[in-house]
Order: sequence, then C-alpha cells, then structure tokens
Amino acid sequence: MSVLVLVLAGPLQSWGSSSRHSLRDTDPHPTKSAVIGMLGSATGLARTDTAGLAELAALTFAVRTDQPGTRLRDFHTTHTPTGKSMPLSNRFYLTDAVFTAALAGPAPLLEHLYQALLNPAHPLFLGRRSCPPARHPAHSLHPEATDPVTVLETLPWQAADWYQHRHPRHRMRLHHDTDPANPAARLHPDQPADFTPGHRRYRPRPVATRTLPPPPTAGGDRPGPLDFFDALDGST
Repeated sequence: MSVLVLVLAGPLQSWGSSSRHSLRDTDPHPTKSAVIGMLGSATGLARTDTAGLAELAALTFAVRTDQPGTRLRDFHTTHTPTGKSMPLSNRFYLTDAVFTAALAGPAPLLEHLYQALLNPAHPLFLGRRSCPPARHPAHSLHPEATDPVTVLETLPWQAADWYQHRHPRHRMRLHHDTDPANPAARLHPDQPADFTPGHRRYRPRPVATRTLPPPPTAGGDRPGPLDFFDALDGST
C-alpha cells in the first residue's frame, strides 16, 4: 500500500456533483469523481475504459480544505457560430482555494499515477477545462503509508503564505471515505462508475467529515513577515 498526495490550487476551481442544465454549481471541496478524472487524464485512460476506471475508483480517498476560497457566480451567455443565442446559465466557481487530496491503494498503481502526473498524457484541470492548476498537483508519494486520513492529519498546511498570515487559527475540514455503517456517514453522489460520454454514471459514496485542530504553526514555523519587494531582483 501507498498514499499519493495532490495539492489542488488555482485561481478558479469548480467541483460539481449535482450540476444540471442551466445551473452549474460547485461543491465546497473537490469531488472524488473529479480527482479520479484528473488521474485518468494524466494516464491517458480512455473514457470508455470502465475496467481501468474501476481500478482508480477503488482507491480510498480523502481531501482537506487548506484554504476554502471564495464562491464566485458567473452569469454565462453563449452563442453558436451562426450567432444564435444559447440558453443562459449560472456557473459557480471557487476562487483562490487550496485543497490537499490523498488516495491510498496498491503501491505499483500509485507509483504509476505519480509518474503520470509528472508527465501527463492530457492537460490537467481543477474540475473544469477553464480551471488550470496554479501549481503542480503532484505533491508527494508515501510508500509506507496505508491511510490517507493519517497522512493528511500530519501533512504541513498548504495554504498560501498570505492566507496563513491572515488566518493563523484556521481549522481545516477533512472529508474522507468511511464505512456505510458509520453513524456520521453521509452519502455523496461522486463515486465514478462510467465516464463514457452520454452515459456517465456515479454511485453514492459514504463520507465522514471532521475538523482538524489549528495548524501547528504558532511558533517559528510560520513564514516571516510578508515583503512584497521579494519579487524584485536584488540586482536592479
């Protein structure tokens, strides 16, 4: 077993699990289906390869909210090449958000996924094609780990420096796969079963959520005072 860690950060993200027609909503944190889709894109998995998808969907999933971002509404208008107006839509995004996701599974598979993220077969997006990542999603591979929750409990805070300065006591929310018999479980409709265009299918996934203690950065571990002149070359 191994645990693969991804950091999902960007100007815009959108993680919809219930979007329909003219309303394209976003969840407040990444969905398992979207993260699995990112891994499939990195490996070049065909959308019709249900066996390959099932192997990825079997990975245990957890995600941590390091920087929740701000919800943004986009009133969207489009036209066909001939100028015909298309139906109006409301599309929602998260701005300036940072999440840390972890997946656990067989070591050879996770090593393959980690290498694929470093050299992806297709471009990687944060939920939608209009949402490219601001930093490389591949963070680390933990070959001796077995539980993604344990890894996320100890992994350093990944929020931007300015956010850590402004919110030093931020308490991260952790969402993770759990046993259906867990009294705290709630069903989330983002367990991918088929990505075939026109026949996409998802199953309910039992998820448990809890809040972590404030990050251990109260001592000398927090970045020093922000100096915006650091961006300038000292030789100029």
